[in-house]
Amino acid sequence: MGKQHIQPQHTQSGAVSIFAVIFAALLLTILTVGFIRLMISEQQRATNSDLSQSAYDAALAGIEDAKRVVRACATGSDMQACNALVAPSDCKVVARAGIAGSEDSEETVIQTSTSGNGSDFNQAYTCVNIDMDTPDFLFAASEGASQLIPLKAGGDFNQITIEWFTQQDVGDGNTPVKPGGDNITELPTKDNWGVNAPPVMRAQVITPGESFTLESLNESNASQTVFLRPFQMADDGSQSTNVSLGGIFRATDDGVHSNDLKPVTCSKNLEENNGYSCKAVLILPASVTGSASQNAFLRLTTIYRNANVRVQLAYEGTAVKFIGIQPSVDSTGRASNLFRRVEARLQIGNDFPYPSYALDIANSLCKDFSVDSTSVTGSTCQP
Repeated sequence: MGKQHIQPQHTQSGAVSIFAVIFAALLLTILTVGFIRLMISEQQRATNSDLSQSAYDAALAGIEDAKRVVRACATGSDMQACNALVAPSDCKVVARAGIAGSEDSEETVIQTSTSGNGSDFNQAYTCVNIDMDTPDFLFAASEGASQLIPLKAGGDFNQITIEWFTQQDVGDGNTPVKPGGDNITELPTKDNWGVNAPPVMRAQVITPGESFTLESLNESNASQTVFLRPFQMADDGSQSTNVSLGGIFRATDDGVHSNDLKPVTCSKNLEENNGYSCKAVLILPASVTGSASQNAFLRLTTIYRNANVRVQLAYEGTAVKFIGIQPSVDSTGRASNLFRRVEARLQIGNDFPYPSYALDIANSLCKDFSVDSTSVTGSTCQP
């Protein structure tokens, strides 16, 4: 038998090339889909940010309309607004006062527009409630500037609680520190006081009574002034300092008067101290009745730096509300299907120019005499 020679067959299937093409196509598809999803996500985030800002603006519009309601009632000529403020909270106080919107509608539309895809886009506030009586008075104190707070209360009170210096004042990541000075009577320069140290609080309580004369305002039982100096800084725990105003006399009285600083123990742990570093409770010489509180005021001034402040009233430890002094407004705004809720305080009568000093001049002051610790020197000047 003859030998058979089998010739090898050479085939080129191209499998490697096919797999390479498939892999490249898959990779390109994944990158494309990922890029598209990223674009959609960014676009959605931008849209939500715009809607959130629009809803916030709508809520602020509700607060502005709430101001109009309160001011309309404060003028004393709009009984509809006053009746709306004492009605139950049902989110329709603005419409019920006749300021904006309708009581039959579930919301007050601010504006309506059409988006690029043809859908309607509108802004509205869905709920506004106003509480005229609040448990505290809040404000941001500027260094050296006085804040005059009416103490119109819903009942008798004999205690005034002052809290000041929050995390916003000290800055994120920082904690309050002990102010400079080794003794209570020492008041160092501002540079040596400490950047993160709570300020000194000057508090003047004015309680002349239900009826008074100009002469009686000079009496010690009508007004007392104390300087609350942060002196100790506790590491943790709630801190509170009681300060009695009973033994504080004015210079116009025959008794001995003193402007000694009152030491206050503050806290580094703001969370355990109701969010404030320093707290002082002023114990009044006598209770102030609800009717007499119409003429009662508290003047607060921070020294060395700014601070957020909260003031509360109490009778023997039981809280007493402020009546119509700083109404609280709760407003909910809507933009498309996104909602934002804002709470704000309105201050009534803040446009009245209360004097900050006994004497306020625009130019120079001409003194007829000068007084020091040992003598009085007369002088002549040309005013």
